[in-house]
Amino acid sequence: METSKFSTNELAMLIQRLKLMEKQNLVGGLPKFRTKEVMSKVCEACQLGKQTRHPFPVQTTHVSSKPLEMIHLDVWTTKTKSIGGCKYYVSFIDDHTRKVWVYFMKHKGEMFQHFLNFKALVEKEKGVSIKCLRFDGGGEYCSNEFIEYLKEHGIQRKYSCNYSPQQNGVTKRKNRHIAKITCAMLNEKNLPNYKTLFQPSCRGKLRL
Repeated sequence: METSKFSTNELAMLIQRLKLMEKQNLVGGLPKFRTKEVMSKVCEACQLGKQTRHPFPVQTTHVSSKPLEMIHLDVWTTKTKSIGGCKYYVSFIDDHTRKVWVYFMKHKGEMFQHFLNFKALVEKEKGVSIKCLRFDGGGEYCSNEFIEYLKEHGIQRKYSCNYSPQQNGVTKRKNRHIAKITCAMLNEKNLPNYKTLFQPSCRGKLRL
């Protein structure tokens, strides 16, 4: 075998495999390897190829002490439009009370107007102002109109990392819960084409 065709990393991997077969007696007749120097080297390609994420904490490290200190915000969708033509939904969840408000949308661009309606409703009801919003990096949250409004009213923004729904677990779990309960209610009644009835059923579930 011509060793010149193999890089140092490839030779190290081959020797490691042969040494493992020798140690476990998988193949008879293998020589005794003395490769302490080679085995002590770190294969950079292996380190990059096998690296994994650290596990996310089971419980959140922050829970607000008062209502409206932090609002979790998320836009989600379904495959089938409702009878009213809505395909998108935006949910607002109070971090302190875990109370949820859901608004139905035909387009993602309606999110900002629903936020204004939600803000006016809860601030009038609670007598305090929204302090912070937490959401992912979706494009519906990046419009200049929305960002400038938050700056003008002193509302902080907290983003979760891209492709890390675990960091936005409050809204993801609530959205999944709402979807499963709503579909279960519709299946229980054996309704035909129940997907188109998702919106009115979801609205009824949230009012219970």
